Amino acid sequence: KKKKKNSKKDVDGSTIPNEGGTVGKAGNAESSLKEEEPMMDVEEDDGSMEMEPELEALLSTLTPLQILLLDDTNDNRNETISSMEKPPNQKNNESDVRNQHEDDANVPIAAATDDDDDGALAGIDPLHLVGDLTTEHRARILLSSLLSPSGVTLHQFYDRYWGKRPLLACLDLEEEADNNDDDEAGNTAPNKKRMGREEAEGASIARHVHRLNGFLDRPNIDEMIRRNKLRYGLDLNVTRYTDATGSGVRRRITLDPPPKKRKRAKGSNANNTDSNDAVVVAAEDDLEYVVANPRDVWSNVDVSHCTLRLLRPHEHDDNVHALLSLLESEFGCMVGSNAYLTPLHSQGFAPHYDDVDVLVLQLEGYKRWRVYAPFRKGETLPRESSRDYSEKEVEENGDGPLMDVVLGPGDVLYLPRGWIHQAETVGRPSHVPKVAGIKDDHSLHLTVSAMQNWCWADFLEMLLPEALESAASSDKSISLREGLPRNFLSYMGTMHQLTGDGEGGVDENAPEGLKQAAEAQARAAEMDGGDALLDEEAETEARTRRRTLARQKRFRDEAKKRIMRVCKQASAMLDDACDRIGQRFLSDRLPPALLAPERSLTKEALSDINNGN
Repeated sequence: KKKKKNSKKDVDGSTIPNEGGTVGKAGNAESSLKEEEPMMDVEEDDGSMEMEPELEALLSTLTPLQILLLDDTNDNRNETISSMEKPPNQKNNESDVRNQHEDDANVPIAAATDDDDDGALAGIDPLHLVGDLTTEHRARILLSSLLSPSGVTLHQFYDRYWGKRPLLACLDLEEEADNNDDDEAGNTAPNKKRMGREEAEGASIARHVHRLNGFLDRPNIDEMIRRNKLRYGLDLNVTRYTDATGSGVRRRITLDPPPKKRKRAKGSNANNTDSNDAVVVAAEDDLEYVVANPRDVWSNVDVSHCTLRLLRPHEHDDNVHALLSLLESEFGCMVGSNAYLTPLHSQGFAPHYDDVDVLVLQLEGYKRWRVYAPFRKGETLPRESSRDYSEKEVEENGDGPLMDVVLGPGDVLYLPRGWIHQAETVGRPSHVPKVAGIKDDHSLHLTVSAMQNWCWADFLEMLLPEALESAASSDKSISLREGLPRNFLSYMGTMHQLTGDGEGGVDENAPEGLKQAAEAQARAAEMDGGDALLDEEAETEARTRRRTLARQKRFRDEAKKRIMRVCKQASAMLDDACDRIGQRFLSDRLPPALLAPERSLTKEALSDINNGN
């Protein structure tokens, strides 16, 4: 292997010097978060059954759609490139970012695709095996297939990336390029052998760029808008990140027609038509949401360079629904999705972070992603999404992007909650080979989201109120039902607790009343220390202080006893709370996506058979 140069590439493939000696500053991502990792001394057991590494690697060579549908008609492994540029001789930015974790991944990238003639699984069609797996194992293989280009196993993913740092699963072109450069420099390989290697590389690239085929594309989205009468604000958004006012500051603007208050006419139905023949649908919140006209939508996208965001596309596309339904079995929580179509050289959203972990599946075109670590520890794994940040805020906080990459078709990016990001559609980078049928006039990616409202705080919000109610109504103790001490506000509260450290100090910006109380407390402390001949006022203040401290201690002790009683009750109700949150999950999760053999056993299928359909 050649020694890797300390450089990074921008979106058009030109080389620019590094700042701080890192590749796109991505090398600092892992070290900067080490102190924030959870302190765990034992390996977490998530209850899932691990597969043999060889079997997992073999099954991961299937495309996600093959795993979902068990259908070999979606196999793009035999596709070849009809138009290929000269193989790249420089390292692309995506592989740069992934190589920062090269020591973490002890499974080579090529291991998932190379045939092992001496192995027990040699010559076995993985598609024949995946159909015999349980739903849990198919879900695990599906996620492994999505992440397979990264060379990271699922065990490594959950241990080192899940909820901790981003992971890029992209096409790695450097190894082939280095081999070709070595062959040309040393002239050690025959031309025929070199041509065979280039042909194999072309087939590998074609496999990768087509591996996410079958989910969404622009014609499919157009049909979705027309067939389902999608509504602005509920089902889709049209947005753009631009300097609309000429102030030099870009902001996100949304072009959705606003909903209106619904006017009910006596005897009228919920739907009506306005003078412009735009159908208006009445929603549950008593608002009328305008149904999107496909011509207007595509005019905003193609002419005004806006981004089209589809909300919940899995409600209208069976393949996306199957993807999310199976991933819910892997993550054990609700999984959602949005789709984003952005024209060339455009950006739809301002820098921000989300309250969900996401997998970004790049389906069409190329998009440059800049990813920033959380600005402060309080924003790590947030429970709410952020507001829109300005570019100035992003530049002033932190050390710039820790990841600056261009995603192409077939690439997948994992982002934990709280990582700030922004994305812009770009043309095909010069170091990326041209593949027939792959265009760069727009970008389309599917965002798969998980872990929303699914953290310990959400669990405790459900558990503790129930534990308090149960402990308060207990027949064994009345302590939680006893009245509060008389006049406890005369010695408890912020004004009586000048500092949390008990030293009697007070901040210089505190109100004047607190400053005076602090001075009196200081004089009383001097008397307690044994200083003689203090005035009568100080002696009175000392007695008051001792009485106040005694009352405060007694109140805190009584409160702690009752808090511990509630905590003890909460510990006894853990299973009940798990049942409650599990009921919520089962109620809200997606219906299972049935395979063809399973559908044949349903009541509808049997009815069709009996009716001769």
